[in-house]
Amino acid sequence: MTDVDALHGEFLAIDENGQRLFAITSLDGSPQNAALTIVQLACVALAIGSVSSSTVSAAGVTQLTIRGSGFQAGIKVAIGGKIATATLVDMNTLIGISPAVPAGPQRLTLTNATGETVSLDDAVIAN
Repeated sequence: MTDVDALHGEFLAIDENGQRLFAITSLDGSPQNAALTIVQLACVALAIGSVSSSTVSAAGVTQLTIRGSGFQAGIKVAIGGKIATATLVDMNTLIGISPAVPAGPQRLTLTNATGETVSLDDAVIAN
């Protein structure tokens, strides 16, 4: 093991659901004293990781796949401030159908039933 910090190595990972962090730790920096630290998060933050397709029809009806974390039953999806039809696949995946929106870059907003909200400016371009 060499330097184990943010500048010199990959020492931190997160599980596929965003619920646990894994870190390689060592009190003195030596490989002999290295250990794996696992941190269980109390809740998974609502976040947007990726959106595909990044181009939608201004007339609507383009299918989108939204990947991220913290998606819950009853989540609402808005594109350009207009509600989109959305289906929750799992806590990391949504399938949505875009609404009719003006041409140009559009903000994507997700809102869980708890009121937790996250937005991504210019997430899609309508044409």
